[in-house]
Amino acid sequence: MTADPPSEHEVRGAWFVAARDEVIARFGQDGLEVLVSAMPAKHQSILREATGNAWYPEVALQTCLHSLRLQLAGGHEVRFGELLESCTERGTGRFFATLLGLSSPRFVLKNVPKMWKSIRRGPGFVTVEPDGPTAMMLHYQCFPFFADPIYEELTVHSVRALVRLCTGTDPLVSIERSTGDSVDLRVDYG
Repeated sequence: MTADPPSEHEVRGAWFVAARDEVIARFGQDGLEVLVSAMPAKHQSILREATGNAWYPEVALQTCLHSLRLQLAGGHEVRFGELLESCTERGTGRFFATLLGLSSPRFVLKNVPKMWKSIRRGPGFVTVEPDGPTAMMLHYQCFPFFADPIYEELTVHSVRALVRLCTGTDPLVSIERSTGDSVDLRVDYG
């Protein structure tokens, strides 16, 4: 993990709620306790008590992601990716998942900037542009948490899960460029 980025970055509690529910479903209450105990004391109550609409420091999510990767996925990249995708799918809820299933990947990807703003507060933002008939480029910018590679993994797997809910198949998601505060993601769903 890197040093704490600016505190003006916040994330909506829905992510913590989805992660907590997914961990309990997969690993039971004992798994949740392993995850929580591996987090810094100042963030432990956030994972235990988060509510979906409250805002929490982004750094708390960062510590949660590292604990998920190390403690519950055993540092294994594929298992961690599967866990992130399951958390994303759980976080969308049944109603939203049904809507995604009725939408095109292009429509869903074009709305990623709105989704970003609904779950994050701070100076970061996303823009989207077509890249051929069955691909889109997503440009995440001004988000210093990308200095931590775990956020690239989160971004790739979250987008993969969203598109899979539309198409029923896994899109090809690749990082085309990455800096300490930005990521350009290519999503090919054709």
